[in-house]
Amino acid sequence: MKTIFSTILVSFFLLPAVAQPSLLDKRITISLVEVTLPEALNQIGKAGNCSFTYNSSLISDQQLVTLYAIDRTIGAILTDLFKGSVSFKAKERYIILKKVTLAPKPSQFILAGFVEDEATGEKLKDASVYDKELINSVLTDEWGYFHMKFNKQTDSIHLSVSKGGYVDTLMILPPQNRTSMKVKLHTKLVVTAAVVDTAKQEEPLQLPYESNPNVQNISDTIYRDIQLSFLPYIGTNKGLSGNTINDYSINFLGGYSLGTREIELGFFFNIDRGDVGWLQVAGVANLVGRNVDGIQASGFTNINGGKMTGLQLSSFNANRGQTNGLQIGALGNASLRSLNGMQIAGFANYANKRSRGMQIAGGANVMTGQLSGMQLAGAVNVVTGNISGSQLAGVSNIATRKVRGSQISAAFNYGKNVRGTQIGILNYADSLGGVPIGLISYVNHGYHRIELSADEIFYANLAFRTGVRKFYNIILAGIQPNQISSNNYSWTFGYGLGTARKISSGIHLNIDITSQHVSARDFTSSMSLLNKLHLGLDFKLARKFWIYGGVTFNGYITEIAATDKPNIFQDYQPQFIHNQNWDTTYNINSWWGAKVALRFL
Repeated sequence: MKTIFSTILVSFFLLPAVAQPSLLDKRITISLVEVTLPEALNQIGKAGNCSFTYNSSLISDQQLVTLYAIDRTIGAILTDLFKGSVSFKAKERYIILKKVTLAPKPSQFILAGFVEDEATGEKLKDASVYDKELINSVLTDEWGYFHMKFNKQTDSIHLSVSKGGYVDTLMILPPQNRTSMKVKLHTKLVVTAAVVDTAKQEEPLQLPYESNPNVQNISDTIYRDIQLSFLPYIGTNKGLSGNTINDYSINFLGGYSLGTREIELGFFFNIDRGDVGWLQVAGVANLVGRNVDGIQASGFTNINGGKMTGLQLSSFNANRGQTNGLQIGALGNASLRSLNGMQIAGFANYANKRSRGMQIAGGANVMTGQLSGMQLAGAVNVVTGNISGSQLAGVSNIATRKVRGSQISAAFNYGKNVRGTQIGILNYADSLGGVPIGLISYVNHGYHRIELSADEIFYANLAFRTGVRKFYNIILAGIQPNQISSNNYSWTFGYGLGTARKISSGIHLNIDITSQHVSARDFTSSMSLLNKLHLGLDFKLARKFWIYGGVTFNGYITEIAATDKPNIFQDYQPQFIHNQNWDTTYNINSWWGAKVALRFL
């Protein structure tokens, strides 16, 4: 009984001491508006019946505090007030405040270990181990080992591990030494896709450094404001250059990146695996794997794997994709897809597919597709598709399909189906809806006649008439056959132009002008020129057989002093309507005559 009483008595006196709560757990209600921090602590002390002790340099009397708390603990109020910058603890009726000292982050540490296949345990060579935020990367060696040194204070390391054929792995690690890491990679699940016709798939543009392991392994894209480089992989982006898209890139000799969004300058060359925007300038060459949007200029060449929208300036420009804009090349330009704009070259331009715009070249323009626009070349223009527009060339124009426009050259024009005009020394068209103007024009589905004729001077003449009815060429030759036996004959050859106007389905009005040189037996070298204006009717007797009759006005010009001029009036002496010497050098005779002919084809 005495023991029980003693136990109850001890418990009675100890219970209040054990249950006494900490000052920090005491709940108070307080409201303060823009008071200094020392005053706020004073008010909290009054409400909690306690006092604060601290170094005066810890608490600023310039800091104003606004505080609302209803039935909250003093500890919670102090946590909100100092936000972890000050520590506090209670002792009797006092709360002691102290400044929190953060442990310094390590300025240098090492991560090292092995990368292996999760299923087989095989050590993986040339796996990419990197932190894209710190631009730090290494490749595993032949034993799968990596060793990375970090020289920058950081809160954490975002370590990525990538290898072709494996799932990418990301680890967030504290900044401390780890020398025996083991990273296991899982093999990617291979999904069987539908069979694709590989013949129709275009291989991407092969650029230098494509075989670099980081380029092959890493599918993630890194973005940086600026890159400074001396050579590829020797710069601020180091081993991750080929995986980084920069806003600005300055390359002292040459640079390599995944892409550029604003400006890239290279004293010798720039290489971008992806897209380039706004401005790219290089002393020698720009090589871009995909699209360019803006201005691209170099001293020697610009080559792009995608489309170009903007302006290209170089000795030679080439785009595997569509060109939308202007290409100016001292030597040449090429657009392997299509052209919507203009190409200007010192030597040659080439465009493919359906295009709209203009090609101007000192040498040749070639379009292996359809063109709506114009070609202007010093030598040759070629279009293998339809063309709606004009071709102008110093030597030749060739269009293998339809032409809706004009072909003008100094030598030869070829058009499959022309709805327009051909002007050249030689013109050929399969069909022509306009007029061919030239020395000889041949239209396959046009106007062709072989003519046997006789007139008052030459009784035997052969001519070929070719072109279209509106305008044709005449090549002719003739002889006085009855004088051959006496060896005193005259013969002639010449050229002419004409038109055949339809009067009815079987009758055409022919108006021709011819000019022919007349020789006496051997070739007469002096002036002996017989000019004729023909007017007559062409009557259709049967399919591909016509008969012609008409009148001629003749003008014969000879040199007065010539000793070798022919005597063309041996058989017939016309009545001259004009006989006059001109400047004591030439004699001109004119008369009316007639012509009859049979025509075939």
